[in-house]
Amino acid sequence: MGATVAGHALEAIGPGLYRFDTGYLRASHTAAYLLVDQGQIAILDSGVPANVPGLLDAVQALDGSVDDVTYVIPTHVHLDHAGGAGALMQALPQAKLGVHPSGVDHMVEPSRLEVGVRALYGDDFFDRQYAPVTAVAADRVEPLDDGRVLQVGGRALEVIYTPGHAWHQLGLLDRATRTFIAGDAFGAGYPGFGEEGAPFVVPVVPPPQFKPEAYRESLARIVKCAPAQVAPAHFPLITDVGGVAATLEVMLDAGIEATWAADSVDDLERRLQKVWFDWLPTGSDWSTYVKAYGKDIWLTAEGMWLWREKQR
Repeated sequence: MGATVAGHALEAIGPGLYRFDTGYLRASHTAAYLLVDQGQIAILDSGVPANVPGLLDAVQALDGSVDDVTYVIPTHVHLDHAGGAGALMQALPQAKLGVHPSGVDHMVEPSRLEVGVRALYGDDFFDRQYAPVTAVAADRVEPLDDGRVLQVGGRALEVIYTPGHAWHQLGLLDRATRTFIAGDAFGAGYPGFGEEGAPFVVPVVPPPQFKPEAYRESLARIVKCAPAQVAPAHFPLITDVGGVAATLEVMLDAGIEATWAADSVDDLERRLQKVWFDWLPTGSDWSTYVKAYGKDIWLTAEGMWLWREKQR
């Protein structure tokens, strides 16, 4: 199925598994996923509050109703992935919010999360993209243990912790299609860069929880799951899982080397832009690359610089 629902692209990426383009920042930037089986639905990542009507329309387009949604599961509680969870849960009377245990408090009482995001992005950006962030009632939140297997209809959905980008990050392995829903644990990529199945992706490690060892271990853990495809939040599907993981690890090492060489966070941002551009084919357009990946590289410079300061 390839369709436009409430202005959002909805595309089948496997039997009963759909990618929903949230439109956050621009088209083909951030995805949420819907798993549909035997009359039950799970929504994997919620996008931002403005995405709630579109996601509800997508449920209807997939011949479901609000009563059929049994789980909403953010891969992590950063607001481009979980900002709409509270408002979405208000519209889904039967759903549980499944989340990493470290993210529970942020979903039940999001005020501290809001303060941190406002400090990073500024009030104007927060109010434009993320407001209002709605709390989720504590009795509707279900902490998900590493290795737990959830049932959605007849489908098994395995929870796999993947810290590094954030400590509260988890992935979801749909065993039926062998698809790993990765959130931000497997880099960020956008259409038009790299090859089909092996897109150009960059490691994205925002403050304050970047840990290089955890990031590498998470890459290895995803590869060990032997998925047929990785479905990241940002954005093209990855089928060359081992190859992309190996490149991400080398790029991470190059980023860390640049971090130690930089004399300021602004200098680090410039260095990361240059270091990672060199992975693109000769003749690639610099301005197009910076426009597509600039915010990710800025976030990563902030995260790596804070990590460096903590090491000292």
